[in-house]
Amino acid sequence: MALFHAELKINRRHLLLGMSALATVASFAQSKGFAEPLHQSDSVSRFMSVSKILVPHQLNPVVGHRIYVALNDVEENFDNTIHAIHNFIVKTASVDVEHLMPALTDEKLQNSALKIISAWYSGVVHGKSGDHVIAFEDALMYKVSSDVMTIPSYTTGYHL
Repeated sequence: MALFHAELKINRRHLLLGMSALATVASFAQSKGFAEPLHQSDSVSRFMSVSKILVPHQLNPVVGHRIYVALNDVEENFDNTIHAIHNFIVKTASVDVEHLMPALTDEKLQNSALKIISAWYSGVVHGKSGDHVIAFEDALMYKVSSDVMTIPSYTTGYHL
């Protein structure tokens, strides 16, 4: 019986090493690099190409995937709408949002395009059942003024 207890004896050093190893694995599993999708479906790729026309910034593919999922959840037939916007962009050879939006006369497509733009800038997708918060730090509304203003947060320290 004494031999059994001696084998299960855990000292503080082994406990701390084990806990730190688990914390490292957990933080890696939640990091952006690990959370990135391994491959994008055709629908998500089409959504990202439409987004690149609508939003003239460097777009984060992980945030884009989340926005796509949320918009697909709140808007009926969202894949068909993205396909129609994509086809319109190809047909009119639109290269940026300034040329696309005036030419986009279909109200449903125009509203969907505005929802996409709003989601990228605000980091929120608004739906009937509530709002889906997609991003805070990666919301583009903060990128526009990032050279003169920090992202509002409780974690930002004050410099006196």
